[in-house]
Amino acid sequence: MTMRSALKLSLTLACVAVLLAACGKKTEDTSATLATVNGEKITQDQLDFATRQIAAARPGASAPEAAQVLQSLVEQRLAVQKAEKDKLDRNPGVLQALEAARKDALARYYVEDFAAKVPKPSADDIKQYYDGHPANFAQRNTYVIQKVDARVAADQAGPLAATVQSTTCAAAVVDLLKAKASGINVTQTAQPAESLGPLLPKISTMSVGQTIAIPQPQGLAALTLVEIKPQAISLAQATPVIEQVLWNQKKREALQAETKELRAKARIDYLGKFAPGTAPAPAASTAAPEAASAASN
Repeated sequence: MTMRSALKLSLTLACVAVLLAACGKKTEDTSATLATVNGEKITQDQLDFATRQIAAARPGASAPEAAQVLQSLVEQRLAVQKAEKDKLDRNPGVLQALEAARKDALARYYVEDFAAKVPKPSADDIKQYYDGHPANFAQRNTYVIQKVDARVAADQAGPLAATVQSTTCAAAVVDLLKAKASGINVTQTAQPAESLGPLLPKISTMSVGQTIAIPQPQGLAALTLVEIKPQAISLAQATPVIEQVLWNQKKREALQAETKELRAKARIDYLGKFAPGTAPAPAASTAAPEAASAASN
């Protein structure tokens, strides 16, 4: 374990410690004891919780080894015990951090609990979405696209783009840009429909050999359709993905409605520099819907 990794793990565990301390009353922990530090237990439940929090804080990274997490928990417990002995737990800054962490944890668990109760989309909802997006499912294609990034002067980009789009094949695009640009980079990739994003409506209407030119800061990018490979996805295959997309959308909408209702029922007074007439009122936060989306992924 490198020093940098150890530091990151320690910082993550420090955040875990704040969340644990912020939970108020301790719940009964009957899981196996894995270690003791001056008589204070570190249990399997605590190890599992810390491991989950570390994994959530580092999406995409490999899971930390249990032994590493346990050793960090031991070091954390030593630091906590010394801090308590030095009465740092009475420090105003520490108390403020604990209270902030408690509120954050409560809000996040509320969002997760609320989102979990939102009903999943029906089979009819899924079928309607499937039928409404044929390019992504029933008529889905994979498009082989040649991309040529060309460096050209700003005053030449427009006329060159028009010339490029009049060509009839990928090779002609490369030859033309080699002759006209100060430098080019050619790549070719097979891209499924769903990966094209806002380009899909345009690409899906093109014929093989057609090119579109997209302005770039240092020139232009020429995209030539080289091949179309039909790769339809059946309703059965698409159902899990569509269900998750629609469910996430329902969660966001439900939480936005819930937040709006809570705000409507609450008395919220802005004071000081945020008082009415002194500054624009703070905009409603989108943190809660984002948290719901993160909780559902």
